[in-house]
Amino acid sequence: MAAEPTPAPAAEALVFGGWRNLQTEAGYQPAQRNLAFAMLPQAATRGDRFAILDREGKRTVCCLQVASESLGVAALREQYHLPQAGVTDLSNGRSPARPYLPHVYAMQRVDELADYGFADVAGAYSDLGGLLLPDAAALAADGTEVRVGEGHYRLQFHRQPLADDDGALDRYTLQVLPAGDPVVVEVPFGTY
Repeated sequence: MAAEPTPAPAAEALVFGGWRNLQTEAGYQPAQRNLAFAMLPQAATRGDRFAILDREGKRTVCCLQVASESLGVAALREQYHLPQAGVTDLSNGRSPARPYLPHVYAMQRVDELADYGFADVAGAYSDLGGLLLPDAAALAADGTEVRVGEGHYRLQFHRQPLADDDGALDRYTLQVLPAGDPVVVEVPFGTY
């Protein structure tokens, strides 16, 4: 009797998401700064790691690590004391056509990112948030392509001002090369 072939396990889907660096609302004591949060298209578990994109430095930096369970609006307001604008950003509540309803997690900076210094150039704000990539991702020298293992993605970036000059919505599009469905990640930056 011949053995049935065992199907190979499906390749694990790569997860791309957004992240924001926030602080407690004005007047809350003790004030906390540099609170990192992830906005992911699917559930994650404690310890999952992601690299961030330093757009101005044209490189990826590892890592942000999931440090909480999925957080709802109540936890963001009551446990982390975030201002309403920050909570709205994390839920991507300003985009009527958001690509996904984010799963929000508190994140911890580890490895190189723990003491990483972002470029201090006019108009730069990669230190405030941006694109989350799989932890093994690398960026091409010109900043237009992301490589993860054998996968290659053309990276496009577009910034759209929010209504009433109330911040901006950064949209990252990762197009699988040579052809495939694009992955879209939105990261809102509302003004406080």
